[in-house]
Amino acid sequence: MKKTNRQLLLIEENPHIATVLTQTLRTDYAITVATNSRDAVRLLVQGRQFDCIVTELDLQFFDGLELIKLVRMSKLSERTPVLVLSDAADSDTRIACLEAGADAHIAKPFNPLEVSVTLRTLHNRYAVVAETNETPVIPMHSSLLKRFWSPNSLNL
Repeated sequence: MKKTNRQLLLIEENPHIATVLTQTLRTDYAITVATNSRDAVRLLVQGRQFDCIVTELDLQFFDGLELIKLVRMSKLSERTPVLVLSDAADSDTRIACLEAGADAHIAKPFNPLEVSVTLRTLHNRYAVVAETNETPVIPMHSSLLKRFWSPNSLNL
């Protein structure tokens, strides 16, 4: 197995899905699994940097949309590709994900190879953006910022 330097944060509460994705993506990424949003935020606040983030929407503590907004507020992760995996395949959910700052949405159940190809595509797209030094503009709300960056909200 080849060694990779690319880091992936997988936020998934279902251990079966986490295992399938870890097995599928392990040749391309060193994978860190968080089973809830609080653990994911703890990793991000501690300064851990990831090349890609995969999250579900239905999470304990706060949902995936709030997590995506937090990722986009941070200077360390504002350019990190975010892929959402969701049981909800409706158009409203996909739109909400994109408006929150997600780069792509794949409905569950999914083909793990589709996740792999989507991540590769997103990684390549962001590599081009990094070369041009463009910063994506995502609107942020101060109430969200206070909620996420308050030490009490993370129980650190």
